[in-house]
Amino acid sequence: MGEHADVPTSNENNQKSFQLENERLYTINETAKICGTSRATLLRMEEYGFDRARYIDEKNGYHYYDVINIHKIMMYQMLQNLGLSVGEVTAYYRHELEPEIFLDKLRNRLAIAQRCLDEFESRFSKRESIEYSFFTLPDVTCYLFTCNIKSPKEQIEYNYRKIQEAYELGYRPFPTTPMYSITPELDTIYDEQSSETDNSIMCVAVYQDDELPADNIVHFESKQAYSMLYHGNSTEIMNTGGKMLLDKMREQGLKPCGPLYGICVMGPFFGTDIDPNDYVFRWAIPIEG
Repeated sequence: MGEHADVPTSNENNQKSFQLENERLYTINETAKICGTSRATLLRMEEYGFDRARYIDEKNGYHYYDVINIHKIMMYQMLQNLGLSVGEVTAYYRHELEPEIFLDKLRNRLAIAQRCLDEFESRFSKRESIEYSFFTLPDVTCYLFTCNIKSPKEQIEYNYRKIQEAYELGYRPFPTTPMYSITPELDTIYDEQSSETDNSIMCVAVYQDDELPADNIVHFESKQAYSMLYHGNSTEIMNTGGKMLLDKMREQGLKPCGPLYGICVMGPFFGTDIDPNDYVFRWAIPIEG
């Protein structure tokens, strides 16, 4: 059934602190077109408790929206594009999310966006490069496993199998955070007889889900760290990146307060079909202060 051609200009369901004379209301189809979304999405947003249409006709159930509704919908879309979940956006608008928690979530998303920009710039430079900087390790939930395989080929195959294992259990990959390794003992990175992944803890970033098995699932809080971003040959840097970063930290008087994170930069930067001279890696070590 189509919507009435005559669009209401008054509001009986949602009272506001002011009333515009002859205020224009928009049908759900018009609103969906203006916002670049679907009517189903608008209805779901109401079901989630995000916002209520300015006017709902009790006779036929038609929804009508005003300009304030439309701007709230666009803000909702922007916050989702920044990586906030439906629940987080809704909680913010319902005043159920503490301001500092909300701001921390936005800061975390901003740090992720800056990290991605740095990594893209590194690769697009088309030259070998090493960049040191302060870095925010993300707040993330991980599926953990231990990797102590020497052969790079065996290591890659083993990692891929464990990633598949996490997904087969029902976990969804967390898109803004790549897989990474944790080397608990920093002194081992100076051992030339060991490789970057010997006895390392491997982490596959996933969405937290309380209904799925908790085995091997660990949550890491966000940490301030010092980082080295490298673009170039994978063979030359794999076993020396951590040592280079730690040496640079000691040179600058920075004190480590955590393990070495070896971050595999995903997307077009990591895989089995990448040119060995076109890899992007990042190492990071939490710092005091």
